[in-house]
Amino acid sequence: MAKTKSTDILTLLETEHRQVEQLFQELEKAKVNKRSECFQQIYKALNLHARTEELVFYSALREYEETEEYIEDAEAEHEEVAVILEEIKALKPTDSEFLEKIRELKQAVEDHVEEEENEIFNAVRECMSNKQLTELAEEFQNAKAKLEPDVEAELTT
Repeated sequence: MAKTKSTDILTLLETEHRQVEQLFQELEKAKVNKRSECFQQIYKALNLHARTEELVFYSALREYEETEEYIEDAEAEHEEVAVILEEIKALKPTDSEFLEKIRELKQAVEDHVEEEENEIFNAVRECMSNKQLTELAEEFQNAKAKLEPDVEAELTT
């Protein structure tokens, strides 16, 4: 496996945010018969992202007074997204409320991403070194790989 250029946690999280935005665009354009597949990708991406972020990134934020204040709100936003995901998972793509719930989910995700990228990331840059940010990215990727089988299993339950 080729050694990839080391990246920092903020770049990694931003990349994942853009990927989820792309998945939402694909779902919005998808024909009814493709919506379920698109939603499954979103479900997996958001659950993996949120759980790994809480495990690695948020636990690192707890170590700094400047960033600790953001955690409670961010975790509440993750919980809101998780609830909506489960509501959508219980629906069929042909249900009238499916797209309505997708829009609600997209808005919740957009609000969270905006706050994270515009407030939390700036605070993180103030108190963590580049080395710490790079180490967090590595820890994030390792934790995410370990969580992936659990999240995939949840899609089938």
